[in-house]
Amino acid sequence: MASLAASNWPKPLVLVPCLSWSTASSVFTEGVMSESINWDMLQNQYLSDKMYCEKLSKLCKIVDDPFACELSKTPDIAFETIEDMTAPNVTPHQLITFINDISNCPDIEYKPSSHRRKIFSATHPSIINLLKEAHPVLHPSKKIIEMKKRTREALWFMRGMMDECTHLKNFSVPFDTSLIISICANADGYVPRVGISKIEDIWPGATVKYVECGHVGAYLWYRKVFIESIIEAFNKAKRKIPAPSPSLHEI
Repeated sequence: MASLAASNWPKPLVLVPCLSWSTASSVFTEGVMSESINWDMLQNQYLSDKMYCEKLSKLCKIVDDPFACELSKTPDIAFETIEDMTAPNVTPHQLITFINDISNCPDIEYKPSSHRRKIFSATHPSIINLLKEAHPVLHPSKKIIEMKKRTREALWFMRGMMDECTHLKNFSVPFDTSLIISICANADGYVPRVGISKIEDIWPGATVKYVECGHVGAYLWYRKVFIESIIEAFNKAKRKIPAPSPSLHEI
């Protein structure tokens, strides 16, 4: 939320995002918090309301390549692409239709990596042309994986909606990105970063620091890093931004 607020301010602003990333979509579809969501209920709501499945799902966009994230490594949720194949800015409706078409095609089966086969989709050429074996996600429990398999329409719709509302690529670049110092945890189970745009790529000039722990551990053991980064960012601002002129009542 701090990052989105900073992107809407037209002047230099100190920003120190703590344990966040460039979108909230991975938090609610892949991270630890995704396991607390009632996906079965959302799936029923999605399929029962045409506003979701026929209108909104065609309007919002999944910003990053959906085949590069961790969800693509779970069979029947999606597929991984062969190297150098990307499908950014695809709508949930396009992606869901494509995955369902592939899943319902009896001629397409999972093959070992050494037997990759090309799949050409005439109906969705802009999404993906090549598929390869999907490897199972190792971290989520079997129960969670099964739940996400049967609710993949709601899952990808959530991905698109969250990207539409929170992805930094959909908002303006802050006035002075050199005043931004982002702190991330290398083993953050709450904020997955695989396949997600990097902050330093979206905001060139921003600094990203990594701490060697998880999400909760970062708050417990690296508070000093947060404090020092805030001070560092304000010192940068003091050197770059002239002091404001005194107001009339101060003269």
